[in-house]
Amino acid sequence: MNSKDFSEAMNLLDSKYIDEAIGYQSKRKVNGWLKFGAAAACLMLIVGVVFWKQTTHNGRRVISEYPTNSSVSYVSTPAPGEVMFAIELKEARKKYAGKNVTFLLTFDMFKDHGELSEKERIAEYQRLFSLGYELYTAECWTYQGEGEKRYYTKVVGYFNESDLTLFRSNPEYGYMFYFLTDGDGSGISVDKTDIITDFPGNIC
Repeated sequence: MNSKDFSEAMNLLDSKYIDEAIGYQSKRKVNGWLKFGAAAACLMLIVGVVFWKQTTHNGRRVISEYPTNSSVSYVSTPAPGEVMFAIELKEARKKYAGKNVTFLLTFDMFKDHGELSEKERIAEYQRLFSLGYELYTAECWTYQGEGEKRYYTKVVGYFNESDLTLFRSNPEYGYMFYFLTDGDGSGISVDKTDIITDFPGNIC
């Protein structure tokens, strides 16, 4: 059929059929709950992509920060031989009890309620490394002055619940474990290439 034949055939159609075809609307209605469910699923997917950090370590989900309602992290320093945990870490351990997670933490060390010298700290890092603890250097930042960022390096490590419960401390030192966050409150991350094999200076 050429265009002329098609045009002539269209002229033979009753105009009422053409009007009906133009005005036709599907009687099929989409269920309101279906619309709502699809919208909710999309929203959950977006939120998940934005806020869930898919960071893992040795097959375990890494917890590098934890929100808390407490305004106090820790108020006292541990005595020699004592291992303490900041409030937010205590809450995180309770929440994730029995779960396959690893905590990315830093820790401060004390001797007679004072901080260790750089030489003592490096020697203790070396001892812990020799015991099999994974220690890394992490570059962090905090605010100083009028909103300026100050960068510093800190030693952090991956610890599971067993590592924390059975931590092999030096009886001469006290330890305080906590989450290390940047100045905006976000958790830090480390690159596997930053694992510590020796200990240069200027490490907090």
